[in-house]
Amino acid sequence: MARFFKRRHKPGPSKNEVKVQRAQDAARRARSAGRLQDRFPEVEHLRVLLELLSPQGSPLGREVREYGPEDVVDFAVPCPGRCGSTGSFDLATKIGAVITALETSSESSGVCQEPLYAGSPDPCGTKLVCRVEASYAPRPVE
Repeated sequence: MARFFKRRHKPGPSKNEVKVQRAQDAARRARSAGRLQDRFPEVEHLRVLLELLSPQGSPLGREVREYGPEDVVDFAVPCPGRCGSTGSFDLATKIGAVITALETSSESSGVCQEPLYAGSPDPCGTKLVCRVEASYAPRPVE
């Protein structure tokens, strides 16, 4: 007589967890979206250079984002790492700090802390290296 067994489900996020994550990502994107001119009126041009690295240091991707005053800005960078693209990097705070300080360039980096899979104690570990370059509109002479 043949014996049949139930298939084991792969560990990972449930459909509901994925749905909640999508809603949170959409809300985060909506908060960070808007025209550059509306968010930072003093900025004439913004350039963001992104480099994503695996935990072992091998390159996963490079991207250059350039924004003019009329462009819609999105400062969220999705993680292409082992966490299954549930993680993301939010650069809005860093870019806001650079512009508030009127810096022309700044570098920073961060590591994705999203778990590898649901219930895992290990973080994804994908690293983002970011360089922000800003040029400002000339100020009127008083």
